[in-house]
Amino acid sequence: MTRIDIQPLTAPGENALAAMTFPVYRPLLDLVPTSRHPEQGDPRRIQPIGCVARAGAQPVGLVLGELPLAPGAAPELLSLFVIPELRRNGIGRALVAALEAETARRGFDSLATVYTVGKPGIAAFERILWQQGWQAPTARTVSVRFPPASALASELFSERRMKALSRGLELFPWHLLGAEERIRIRTDDEDHPWITPALAFWRFEGAGFDPVSSIGARLHGEVVGWVLNHEVQPGVVRFTCSFMRKEISRRGRIIPLYQESLRRLVETGCRRATFVTPVIYPNMIRFIHRWLVPIAEFVGETRGSRKSLRASQTAAESDP
Repeated sequence: MTRIDIQPLTAPGENALAAMTFPVYRPLLDLVPTSRHPEQGDPRRIQPIGCVARAGAQPVGLVLGELPLAPGAAPELLSLFVIPELRRNGIGRALVAALEAETARRGFDSLATVYTVGKPGIAAFERILWQQGWQAPTARTVSVRFPPASALASELFSERRMKALSRGLELFPWHLLGAEERIRIRTDDEDHPWITPALAFWRFEGAGFDPVSSIGARLHGEVVGWVLNHEVQPGVVRFTCSFMRKEISRRGRIIPLYQESLRRLVETGCRRATFVTPVIYPNMIRFIHRWLVPIAEFVGETRGSRKSLRASQTAAESDP
């Protein structure tokens, strides 16, 4: 096999590297500090880093990661790619090892990763993590992709059920919520907490939201819930954040919001919707398996793993 060299990624990124990572990460190839997924409630500033595998001048592999610019967060391995004809030659493992070393060199003592299973190459990726001494992966979220029209036609949204669940609810486009009411909701939550912190609407508005399918609900004139969505690419919308006030959420009262959101998506010709739920919300996981999995085009699980770089660095320094 041709000699392979592993080199740090330098900016600006070559055009050939863009095909070696996911579209959402391609802007990181410029190595410019940026925010991480503000539309998902994660506005953290990060510094992209990476390493490139080369056969001569030709790039044949890429590992991309991020370093947090604020204290308290862990660096993350974002993507790993090796061209198909050179796989199973240790290049992927060498790239991961290089990213670990570069992360440790910059003063960090751990590295994390989150990825979606059910895709080609995941078994090989998990084998690399195991070989490199990462922790055993654990489930993080369940994700599904489905046609909005198929969901809207399911028994979940039967006329009888919707009539009962929507009683007293006033649904409205989220973009019509006024600034004063937003402030009042936040102030009320600060004084008497009622919003799950991870699902607070203001965490998901930093990068905008889909104005067509994002829906709010009032009960007796007060905002009690919301479904906030984001367009991830033309014709594909992600259900990013769903919340209903605890006192009424167990009765399935959020379902009319889903129906209205899906109805609007169908009207716009949206082809695909995605739904991602952390496994820490068991009721939503049950909802996905009962109602969305039967109509889904894709069902996947995201897993997370972490490696302590302190231990590996100490071991390397102790080698004679």
